Amino acid sequence: MKGYTRWHLRETPPVRPGEYECFVRICPGGYVIWPEKLYWDGAGFLVPFPMVVKQWRGLTKQGHDAALKAIPAGRT
Repeated sequence: MKGYTRWHLRETPPVRPGEYECFVRICPGGYVIWPEKLYWDGAGFLVPFPMVVKQWRGLTKQGHDAALKAIPAGRT
């Protein structure tokens, strides 16, 4: 998908805080791509209940800049 990075393993932390698409394991179930983006706060992903983030991907620098431009003035 254009504007997104490749999938990264959990051992590689994201560069900047923000929302990321995540491939998670929900115990005792299996692996799923979580339907909502999870927020990385610089220390870890904030999750709604216990789950393990196995992989993640975010916006590329170009995609991030385009998303910031799309936000109306005064809303950042």
